[in-house]
Amino acid sequence: MAPAPSHSGFLPNRAHLCALALLSAITFLSGCGDFFSCEGKTDCPNPPCVPSSTVTCPATGTNIAYVGNPASSSNTVNGYNLASGNLTTNATSAPFSFGYSPIAMVVTPANTFMYAASNPGLSTGYLYGYSIGTGGALTILSGGAPLVTESAVSLAVSPDGQWLFVLDANNLTLSEYSINTSTGALTFNTTGAITPAAGTVNNVSNQVTVAPSGEYVAVAIGTGGLQTFTLTTATGALTPQNPIGPGSAQVGFFGVAIDALNNLYAAGTNGLSVFSANTAGVPTYLKTYTTSLNGGSRSVAVNTTGTFVYAGNKTDGSISGFSIGTNVVLSPITGTPFAGPTLIGALAFDQSGNYLITSGYNATTGIELFALSTTGALTSSGTAASGTTASILSAIATTH
Repeated sequence: MAPAPSHSGFLPNRAHLCALALLSAITFLSGCGDFFSCEGKTDCPNPPCVPSSTVTCPATGTNIAYVGNPASSSNTVNGYNLASGNLTTNATSAPFSFGYSPIAMVVTPANTFMYAASNPGLSTGYLYGYSIGTGGALTILSGGAPLVTESAVSLAVSPDGQWLFVLDANNLTLSEYSINTSTGALTFNTTGAITPAAGTVNNVSNQVTVAPSGEYVAVAIGTGGLQTFTLTTATGALTPQNPIGPGSAQVGFFGVAIDALNNLYAAGTNGLSVFSANTAGVPTYLKTYTTSLNGGSRSVAVNTTGTFVYAGNKTDGSISGFSIGTNVVLSPITGTPFAGPTLIGALAFDQSGNYLITSGYNATTGIELFALSTTGALTSSGTAASGTTASILSAIATTH
């Protein structure tokens, strides 16, 4: 189609067309803010998956939750397609027989790979990798051989998909591996030494998480409090910050989550503690909120928009929900605490952010999915069976 005439009655010449094309290109690139600072930012799209002989790309829009500790076998992982908002549709080829009991799992931001750590028990633990295919199907990497020999208790991946963080189950050590985004292979990069807060004893590694901004990493170490590291995503360099003790409001921290503004939420013995992080990686304590009459919060999840945060209370099998207000002030959601699975051990949001999936221990209702209302209230959207022994930790990994 010929270009429309301008108001002055002449057609745009080549220079005008080039200028228009350049303007269109700039407009397209600006959809992610500053294009040249976009790479690695969580509000920008991940690079498209390119299939090859070694890479199987996931189906577009696949919304999968992988849950360990199922009732059928401690060595089996359930996979649920949550697109329908319930737990009745399985992922392709689910449940998956791992041949070991996964103590921790994590999915990469591009939904191409999942990593799982075997429960070390009294021996050495291993880390395995899986490619994620159509419908959430899993195919083990490296011919079934472990990618890493390490006893991990928690795993996390940086928002840019470059770095895998492995929290050692036996030592206060954080290992970092670079991820080959084409093959899923791991290469050791560096180690972060974890220092418990002064005067603390019986410190245990519990959970590692990475800020959605990619600017810092946080580790919950029980009675030892919290250890944070600023993260340089270009190189993976970790710079430890001063450890944070649990303080008088807590006995220990066991779960940790970070919102898009770098604020940190720590689930602990006596409730949910909130920290601001105006300087990334250097949280400042604000307040501890009561989560249930019996305490015992062991897990925490904050939604992508940073409007709601939930704590899983293992002691009484409940979930405490709070809306997040100005200056990170929390307000209890009407109806909180909500009844959840027995001995609830893990929480995670699905890909859409409309559902919260939880895992505990019950032969019929150990796994439960909750729909979020506009006020943050939770309504059960279905249950499924899980294992019945807390000696095998709950683990959940969801696609992004």
